[in-house]
Amino acid sequence: MSKLRERSGEFVYLAIARALSTAASQKQLRKIHSRLITLGLEKSVFFSGKLTSKYGQLKDPVSSFHVFRVATPATSAYQWNSVIRALTQNGLPTEALELYSRMQELEVRPDSYTFPSVINACAALLDSETGRVVHDRAVEMGFGSDLYIGNALVDMYARFGDLAKARNVFEEMPRRDLVSWNSLISGYSANGHWEEALEIYRDFKMVGLKSDSFTVSSVLPACGCLLDVEGEVIHGFVEKMGMNADVIVNNGLLSMYFKFDQLVVAQRIFDEMVTRDTVSWNILICGYSEMQLFEESVKFFVEMVRMFRPDLLTITSVLRACGQLKDLEFAKFVHNYMMDNGIERDVTANNILIDTYAKCGDISASRGVFDAMGCKDSVSWNSMISAYIQNSSYGEGMEVFKAMVKELKPDSVTCILILSISAKAAELDLGKQVHCAVAKLGFDLDLVVQNALLDFYAKCWRMNDSLELFRSIRDRNVVSWNTIIVACGQGEDSSLGFRMINQMVSDNIMPDPTTMLGVLPICSLLAAKRQGKEIHASTLKLGFESNVPIGNALIEMYSKCGNLKYAIKVFQHMKAKDVVTWTSLISAYGMHGEGMKALRAFDEMKAARVAPDRIAFVAILYACSHSGLVDEGLDCFYQMKRDYGIEPRIEHYACVVDLLSRSGQLSKAEKFIGSMPLKPDASIWGALLSACRACGETKIAERVSQHIMELELDDPGYYVLASNVFAALGKWDQVKSIRKSIVARGLKKEPGRSWIEMGNKVFAFGSAEKFSEHYQEIRNFLDELAALMSKEGYAANVQYALHDIEEDEKRDWLCGHSERLAIAFGLLKTDPGTPLQVMKNLRVCRDCHTWTKFTSKLMKREILVRDANRFHLFRDGSCSCGDYW
Repeated sequence: MSKLRERSGEFVYLAIARALSTAASQKQLRKIHSRLITLGLEKSVFFSGKLTSKYGQLKDPVSSFHVFRVATPATSAYQWNSVIRALTQNGLPTEALELYSRMQELEVRPDSYTFPSVINACAALLDSETGRVVHDRAVEMGFGSDLYIGNALVDMYARFGDLAKARNVFEEMPRRDLVSWNSLISGYSANGHWEEALEIYRDFKMVGLKSDSFTVSSVLPACGCLLDVEGEVIHGFVEKMGMNADVIVNNGLLSMYFKFDQLVVAQRIFDEMVTRDTVSWNILICGYSEMQLFEESVKFFVEMVRMFRPDLLTITSVLRACGQLKDLEFAKFVHNYMMDNGIERDVTANNILIDTYAKCGDISASRGVFDAMGCKDSVSWNSMISAYIQNSSYGEGMEVFKAMVKELKPDSVTCILILSISAKAAELDLGKQVHCAVAKLGFDLDLVVQNALLDFYAKCWRMNDSLELFRSIRDRNVVSWNTIIVACGQGEDSSLGFRMINQMVSDNIMPDPTTMLGVLPICSLLAAKRQGKEIHASTLKLGFESNVPIGNALIEMYSKCGNLKYAIKVFQHMKAKDVVTWTSLISAYGMHGEGMKALRAFDEMKAARVAPDRIAFVAILYACSHSGLVDEGLDCFYQMKRDYGIEPRIEHYACVVDLLSRSGQLSKAEKFIGSMPLKPDASIWGALLSACRACGETKIAERVSQHIMELELDDPGYYVLASNVFAALGKWDQVKSIRKSIVARGLKKEPGRSWIEMGNKVFAFGSAEKFSEHYQEIRNFLDELAALMSKEGYAANVQYALHDIEEDEKRDWLCGHSERLAIAFGLLKTDPGTPLQVMKNLRVCRDCHTWTKFTSKLMKREILVRDANRFHLFRDGSCSCGDYW
């Protein structure tokens, strides 16, 4: 009978053991667990071991640990291993290491199955100190050659970022399997060592092992970042082996093809994915956003939220897209989604939301997000300051900065932002205070901060300070050089700008597109054709020919250097053209008096489906004005609002006033000013006054001069214009009054200067300048020329000698105008028949314009003069402007 009961018990034990092995759910396992408790067997070494292991497999580490704790104290490593493995695999590495420590205290000897789980727990916690101790213990116990321990060690050291140690463990392994290679490849790839990851992958293929989905997903990021064609080979292998159903592999392929800029392939992979996860959608949304396809990125976000809950990466990516699109409505939709799903508490998402609202022009919404944040970091404060800068609210930006310093220490980004405010507002004292703070905070050796300081001093017209700081920077980068070159252009120190670009090249700093965009305006400023062509050649040599902004700058450079033909050639060779490209061409035509060609270009622009913006309309109105195309210009003006919904600004109204005034329709221009919805400024009155002076219209001129005087301007040019009108009328008392006012207000008239380039050298001349070594030679030549001109019927128009002096002195004064000195010098120093090109910083006066027409005929020379308004090509006694300038 006892044997029968014993045999019956064996069947029960066997049945329970089998049930434990096959239990597929926690419900089944708990039922078996209850049966063991009823039989009093749950504390036995065998069954408690089986239970702890099974609970671990079914991802219930808490129950596993509970069974282990109440069981008869285990002396065998098996039960300890089961619980440690369960805790590690289920995201409780700290508890797993605590249990390993307890195991050591009870002197339970670990075995080869213990160490992989413990090493994985160290890796999960990035606990390098404990990891190295465990490694030493495993070697000490003779497990150094164990394959599974070796694989775990390779993975652990890779996660620590100690790739040399991971490689060393790998090389010392007597036997390696697929997991060994995957761990090493994954380690190098995850740490951004793309080339090494690919090299190991190629070695792996030589061994003859077959890749699995983990191998592929580990190596694809390396292929994507290196733009290596190996990725396309791997894609073929994935298709061949049927791995294209694996979502992780597909995500890797999707990311790689976005990095390859192969949008069509990437989209096809996404469309064919049987299974997609949040990562798949994130890669798609981020990929389109990084390729500047922001509308598509937003569209896919809308599609995603119907099926998946976006995570932080999705939200931040789509917010950036909203900012680029300036789509305020959708930004608010995303913000509401964040609040509905609890993401609004995330600091990073809120920081990006502040920036997004700022880019959309809703600064109050940016401030609302900022004020509502319970926790702010330095990025939050910097984002708010930057938001105010983007919206030109510099005072409010400074207020945020003052509040920030009470809460936390500013960082280098904060200093750069405040320097930006100082530069934009030309606040020299504030910038100097920031410079002192930079030194105190220890950011004075930060290259980015140093570059910001360079820019600040340059924009505050402290070129000497900017140069001094530039020379003190030890490790100048291309940004440093670009900043100082742009500063030379802003300070109109062209020769220094050219010296800087030469020094940059000699210091082996490779120019980038920004360098070219900095130096080309200097060529334009000086009308330096030779240097401009050299820069153009450099852009081709450096491979920048497809850069649209550089192409636009080249068009402007050639047009301002008087070479319209080359400007058109650059335009024709550009494969991609934006609204700035077309505007640059229209401006070039306008500057050279080719109004009809400008209109044709304007029509071609619209036919190419490039919508003109407000600047394009300024360009075409300018071109019409300087070619006498009144009806065409007015039609363009009315197109703005009617066809494109662009509300005219003050500069457009000024162009129309100029258009009417130049054509002699002064009363109509005055009436147009009276009907304007905007208050007329100095540019409006100045355009009408210039025309009044040219036409000799005294009544309107006096009224307009009075308007200008009432504006109390800081620009002396308009006062000088009013003064000149009164001088032409012989009202010298009013002239003296205006000039006294200019002096009293501390204003200074810009002196007239002209320059001419000859023999790779630029010669500059000032009005009535008597200190040039060539002055007497030039004056003698001008006297001879004057005698010849008088025989041809030229008589000096002394109303343009705006001084209360005798007639003879007035004629002598006119001879001293800077453009005459430059032209005379060119005639003396070049061979007969050689074309001349002269640049002037102010508008050519009417008498000098007439004088140059006579000179071109008498000297049989082609003379190109660029004044502040446009180009004049004088040939055979006539000018290309048709007297519209």
